[in-house]
Amino acid sequence: MLALAPGAWACGACVEDKIAATYDYAVVQRAAAQGRVVVFCELKGPVQVAKLRKATAGVSGVDPASVRISDNPAALSFVLNPARQSPKAAVMELQRQLPATHVGIVRLMHAKD
Repeated sequence: MLALAPGAWACGACVEDKIAATYDYAVVQRAAAQGRVVVFCELKGPVQVAKLRKATAGVSGVDPASVRISDNPAALSFVLNPARQSPKAAVMELQRQLPATHVGIVRLMHAKD
C-alpha cells in the first residue's frame, strides 16, 4: 500500500504546496481577528533566507513577526495591514529590494476567508 502513496506527497509545484509550506494557523487566526490580510507568495530564483526575511519585515504594513519562509518549495507568507498599502504594492516594494528573486502572489487570505 505504501508503494502507491508517493504520488500523493507534496511536490512543491502547485499553489497549495506553496501555501502549506508557510501556513501558520496562529498567524492566520490573529490576522483575521485584526482585519489583516495574509499574503502567500511563490519565489523563483536565488533565495537568501536571512536577506529575504529582513527585506520582507521592512516592507511598509508587514507584521515582522508574521514572516514565514520555506526553501522547498520556495515560498513566503506575511501578514499585511491593508490600510497601509495593498498586497500588490507590498510585493512590488519587496521585489525592488530583491531584484534577482521573483516574488509573486499566489493567494490572499482575508478575514472572511
